[in-house]
Amino acid sequence: LAQTACSSCLALAFACRRAMGSISIPTEEQVEQLQAGVDLACAKAADAISKADVLVLCTGVGFSADSCLAVCADVAQVPPYKDRGSLYHDICQPSYLRDEPDLFWGFWGQCYNDYRETAPHAGYGIIDRWVEERFRHSDLARSLREHTSEVEDRPKIEPYQVTERPGAFYVFTSNVDAHHFDWFRPSEIWECHGNTEIYQFSASCPGVWRAPDGFKFRVDQGTMLADSGEALSPGAELQVVVTEKKDIADKPCIGQVSGGGRPHTLRYMPAPSCDASAGFATNQPTCIHCGGPGRPAILMFGDSRWQDVDSQEARWVAWQRAVEEFIADTKDKVVRIVILELGAGGNVPTVRRTSEACLKNFLESGADAHLVRVNPDLPLGDDSDHFAPGGDESHRIISVMARGLRSLQKIDACVARLQEGCTVEEAAEAASRVQ
Repeated sequence: LAQTACSSCLALAFACRRAMGSISIPTEEQVEQLQAGVDLACAKAADAISKADVLVLCTGVGFSADSCLAVCADVAQVPPYKDRGSLYHDICQPSYLRDEPDLFWGFWGQCYNDYRETAPHAGYGIIDRWVEERFRHSDLARSLREHTSEVEDRPKIEPYQVTERPGAFYVFTSNVDAHHFDWFRPSEIWECHGNTEIYQFSASCPGVWRAPDGFKFRVDQGTMLADSGEALSPGAELQVVVTEKKDIADKPCIGQVSGGGRPHTLRYMPAPSCDASAGFATNQPTCIHCGGPGRPAILMFGDSRWQDVDSQEARWVAWQRAVEEFIADTKDKVVRIVILELGAGGNVPTVRRTSEACLKNFLESGADAHLVRVNPDLPLGDDSDHFAPGGDESHRIISVMARGLRSLQKIDACVARLQEGCTVEEAAEAASRVQ
């Protein structure tokens, strides 16, 4: 949900904005060409992924939308918020915890329930299969594990401990639904805005902690308020209105999502570092240290007290450094890298900027790198000097003007055909058959 940005992400975004200029908006002529060329673009993406040594996955809110979860523009489109004249940007403010705690917890509690009730879409599984086959167990993956510096987890400060190191795959995401933990390993994930499974004190106590596995918020669907009484019992059915909406054009909103259950909930998120049950004794979580008001460890708008899982960012930085060092030290072959970006919009372009910054760094290190940008509206490169149309490295951008899940299904079909020895053009025919 939250398309805000952490301090380090903001610094990166602003620096990149100065260097890259604004988001590239396709012209009418470009839109026509991009829409007509989706299948060939998917085949080119499949060819790049099939040949890659390293895969970086960068996901934005559009990737969650394919699971029929609400996006920022539509999350508040329910009567209680409409009656207040409130939009997402109005509600997603930490000040409501102090001023209107029932409203605050109604919003975040329902988001939590929605995410817990809805399974990640099939695209996660497609990517994980590629990673298992090509990037998690390769010789390069083993080398990167050996050379990625160890990150020290702090059990009293962080919600869980990670003992593994990443291989030749990493995820950078702005999404807060924690769905990546259903499919990817904790050593491979940086959620730059936090997630709804992690909580913190609203003021000065340091540290973040995991919500108990069975916890469920009790939210009044008519008012979207969550009072400070008892939460739902662990065996109670989650309060989510399961809609018949099959397409994001139908605009899911808070409390009205695809539902259907989540069979692999957080299966790769490590066990909690501490017992946080005392902080979830009521419907409005409290600090496990002092008993004061708790809150989700998510970066909100106007938020100066957010606490990140610092080890996530530290692992990301250490892994990038290891990849760049490996590229520089490898003299006998060129390291091929693909950055696969899905559903990253332009409102707060943290993910887009990060994707292009990674591409630039990997190219400067000597890699043969490409960015596959999948977006139904903004699939072009942004850096006007290098990656935007007409830039000196614009050929490094493979623009897929389509939704994420369908594009992944098309790319996957192309990968299978390429493995059979087909050409890229022949593989594009397989993409055309995916509807």
